[in-house]
Parts: sequence; structure tokens; C-alpha cells
Amino acid sequence: MILSPYAVIGGAVAGLGLVIAARGILPGRPDLGDVLSRMDATRLENLERDRETQPNSLMEKAGAFLLRTVGDGTLRLPRQQLELVGRSPAAHLGRKLGLALYGLLLPVLGVGLANLAGFPFPMAIPAVAGIGLAVIFWLIPDLQLKQQATEAKQDFRYAVKAYLRLVQLEREAGAAPTQALKRAAEVGEGWVFSKIRDTITRSELDGISPWEGLKRLSLELDVPELGAPADIIAIAGEDGAAVGDTLGAQAKSLSGALVTSAKAQANMASEKMVMPVAMLVMIMTVYIGYPAIARIMAG
Repeated sequence: MILSPYAVIGGAVAGLGLVIAARGILPGRPDLGDVLSRMDATRLENLERDRETQPNSLMEKAGAFLLRTVGDGTLRLPRQQLELVGRSPAAHLGRKLGLALYGLLLPVLGVGLANLAGFPFPMAIPAVAGIGLAVIFWLIPDLQLKQQATEAKQDFRYAVKAYLRLVQLEREAGAAPTQALKRAAEVGEGWVFSKIRDTITRSELDGISPWEGLKRLSLELDVPELGAPADIIAIAGEDGAAVGDTLGAQAKSLSGALVTSAKAQANMASEKMVMPVAMLVMIMTVYIGYPAIARIMAG
């Protein structure tokens, strides 16, 4: 008996349809991960978007490879500063490798162009200069990261001042300590408040109090201004004390410290401008007075 190919295909399609129908009717076994995700959906929705763990660029992949090969202990990466600016260690290492490679090849390229133009140079010059530039360029990302981390920490302090005021208002409105911390963090915008919301949510998932999570965050980022309100709220949560005035005094003290720091930075910037302005005045004086003095001396 020879079966028609159309009959075989039709039977296969009909059988596949029956299997799919039976699979849809019978109750399936729920996946544990999906169930837990749905249970924690209301809390996980406030978490920050995690950075992509897989490196994207070529230099970032090279940095990840170097990190796996050499180890974090040998490289001694500034993890605290990287966390403040939101940069991964692999991306930082990739930037350092890229700049070091650029510094190493820059003298070679310059000498090659000079040789093509008819001005020969010995090969020892680009070799020594390339090594020196590679070392300098390797250190440049660390200096930039230090400056960016300082600015990020200053932004964090300003945000903490606003957060203190918001927590004070929530406490005066009758909110519990935990609710005051959560509601105040939900009101604010920016990366600092996102970090605080993330910390509070993760503290709930870890089974610890929100003020303990904020205390850990202040130690991780070296921002003691965030640890102080955490201690104040901890007293309210454990002893039921009214801490509204204490939070207001802490915010006022932090505001005064920020104003003093801003004035110091402004004075420092003004002092840096003294020498360029003096040189400019001297150059203009010589430029204007020299023709008159020359004519007097000639007469």
C-alpha cells in the first residue's frame, strides 16, 4: 500500500494539533522561578535596572579578560569610586587598556610619518617615548575617575539633604519609620534616589531593616551623611521616639556644610584665576607701553 505524501503531511499536522490541544488542556507544572518573581513583583519593580553583565565593546571585553586573568586583588581597582560613578570594573580596565595602547603606538606612528617625509629618526626614540606615554595614559582614567567620584559624592550629599527633609515631613505626617524612608525615596528623582530605593527594596528582600541597609550603603560609598539619618530612624524604629526635629537639625547642619564647601571651592577657583589674569595684564601693559617707550628712547 503506497501512501500519498499529502496524506502523510495531513496526518502529521492533525497529530501535532491534537498534542498541542492536549498540552493546553492539561494543567502544567508551574516554574518555581516564575512563581517567586510574581510574588516579589511589587517589590522588585522598584529595583534599578542592572547593568549588563556581558561586556559590549572590544576594549571592555579585553578589560574583563584581564580582570579574570590577573584578579582584582592585583589590579587594586577603586571599587568604591566605580560604584559612585556607575561604571563597571571591566569598562574601566578597557578604557585604561585602550589609552595605554594609544600612548604606546602614538610615537611609532609619528616616527613612521617622519620617515616617510624624509626625516629619519632612530627606533630607540619611539620605543622609550611609547613606554612612557603608555604609563601616563594608563593612569589618566584613574585621575578622571577620582574627579568624577568627588563630583558624584557631592551630588549625593545634596540629595541626602533633600532626602532628610522628605523623611522629616513623612514622619511629621504620621508615617512609620519604614514607610517614611520608602515614601521619601519614591518622591525624589535622580540616580541618588534610585540608589536609595534600590537599597531599601533589597533590604526588604534580605530580611533586614531599611535603615540598616542605608547604613551599609553609606559605608560602601563612604558617604557618612547618609549613615546619620539611618541611625536617627533606627532610634525611631526601635524606641518609637519622635525624631522629626532631629532630622530637621541634621538637614540644616548638612546644608550649612554644603554652603561652606561651595564657598571654599569658589575661593579656590578665584585663586587659580589670579595668575592668568596677572599675566594677561602684564602682557597688555607691555604691548601698549612698548611703542611709547621705544619712541622716547629713540628720540
